[in-house]
Amino acid sequence: MSHISVAVEYALHCLIYLVDWPHNATSPSARDLAELRKLPVKYVAGIMTKLAKAGVIVSVEGVRGGIRLARPPEQISFLDVITAVDGKRPVFDCRGVREHCALFDGEAPAFATSGICSIHAVMLEGEARMKDVFRAKTLRDMADQAAKRVPSEFRAEGRAWLLDRGRNRA
Repeated sequence: MSHISVAVEYALHCLIYLVDWPHNATSPSARDLAELRKLPVKYVAGIMTKLAKAGVIVSVEGVRGGIRLARPPEQISFLDVITAVDGKRPVFDCRGVREHCALFDGEAPAFATSGICSIHAVMLEGEARMKDVFRAKTLRDMADQAAKRVPSEFRAEGRAWLLDRGRNRA
């Protein structure tokens, strides 16, 4: 089971189109982004609601409305998106297994229960390092990396598709 949901992946695939979106153009809607990426529209709309509540995007109502980044892309980290979409859930949930042992005869001794479990300590360290990576990587980084891989013609085609949708809505 994945700790980071598919909703986060969908969010990031949609948000990449908002990086460097022209200020004078009608912003894409959740429907536009979902249909471009062939994702379920209702699901993407729910994700965008979470991103708006967390201050990652702003949503403008109305015919000319749409979605824009709430801050510059270099100020929106992967951790911001993950937390907005999935909430703050730990990577590891200690079940207190160390307290249960046939040799304890019903009551665990202090050596078995005091302090943090050594397994949990490693898990906490791993989670902290993972969050450091997600905190350090931004939407700008993602867009710049994609720009190196994705042909400029395809990127322009995607933008034109969204711009045309916005013009047709307006």
